[in-house]
Amino acid sequence: MSFLPWRSYWSLVLVLMGFTTLASGCFGNPGHSVSYPPSSPPGPTGGLAVRAALAKGMGENQEIGRVIATLSRGTHIVEQNLVVDPVNMTASGTLSGVLIGTWQLRVDVFGQQEELLYTGSASILVEEGKTTSTGLTLTAAPGELVVELDLSEFASYELLKGKLVFGNGPKPELIKEFTRDSGPGVVVTVEELPPRTHDLRVELYKSTYHSYNCIYQGPWQVATIRPGKPTQLSWSPAWGLVEIIGVIDLPPPSPTQVTASLDESGILITWAPVTPPEDDLQGYRVYAQLDAFTGFQLVAELSEALTTYYYQPDIPLGDTDMPIQVGVSSIDTGGHESLRSPPVTVYWPGPKI
Repeated sequence: MSFLPWRSYWSLVLVLMGFTTLASGCFGNPGHSVSYPPSSPPGPTGGLAVRAALAKGMGENQEIGRVIATLSRGTHIVEQNLVVDPVNMTASGTLSGVLIGTWQLRVDVFGQQEELLYTGSASILVEEGKTTSTGLTLTAAPGELVVELDLSEFASYELLKGKLVFGNGPKPELIKEFTRDSGPGVVVTVEELPPRTHDLRVELYKSTYHSYNCIYQGPWQVATIRPGKPTQLSWSPAWGLVEIIGVIDLPPPSPTQVTASLDESGILITWAPVTPPEDDLQGYRVYAQLDAFTGFQLVAELSEALTTYYYQPDIPLGDTDMPIQVGVSSIDTGGHESLRSPPVTVYWPGPKI
């Protein structure tokens, strides 16, 4: 049989003519095979003329090896190789000696290497004394992806699991799980893949498929699946370098020359301006302690331009002067606060006698 260059053929339209006869002779004729259970007696039979029109668009740069029509019903099988006419772009043949009734018809188009390229099926009713015709659309046969994974870089993990994730949308189109039993690699076969371009990536896990056990998530890769053919893909983990640059952000120095004195407006607290090494001063915080049991409390936050603050304690008058301790710290734009200055004591006056 000569091979037909398959440049642009998309669909296969079948015109089927069925005819029935009552026959008591043998089944079959040259060019096709018939299989019936030995215990099943022959009954009314008919024939089926198959003519397949090969329409444009089925594929590019593919060559037809053969086209076969198969009728099946339970264990009954009738097969016929169709003759390809490259001039009229048809494939035709006759199946005779077919028992009447409903059959499943399947037409397969094979390439030169016997790979299934396109296939289609339909239910056919062969009736006595009638002609049966139907149209059948062929679709591209699914392909297969064979991925050889090099996992030698993960030899330290006693149990290693993984996933092939297909489709980079919100939800994966397909997930194929695998486990490394022994050795440095794993071969994963994914069957019945639609013939098209697929996006996939590899995820590796230790022990279980929980997210916290994920030790590797690879970049997206492309795999092209062709009708009826296996696609080989070799995979190894992708590695890169990470440059870590550490910047030390020192806290600002503590304010110095802190003083506290009384005047008519309250307690005047002053200090010398602070200049941090990074020149990123944001401001100052003023603290006061009214007694030993309350600790120092923040009483004011000031901008970097201020170096004085009047503090008016909200305390009742006592019998004697009350010691109050004050301290000041500085804070930079990164939120780092300096040590508080050594406390300075001032006496808040009691009642006059």
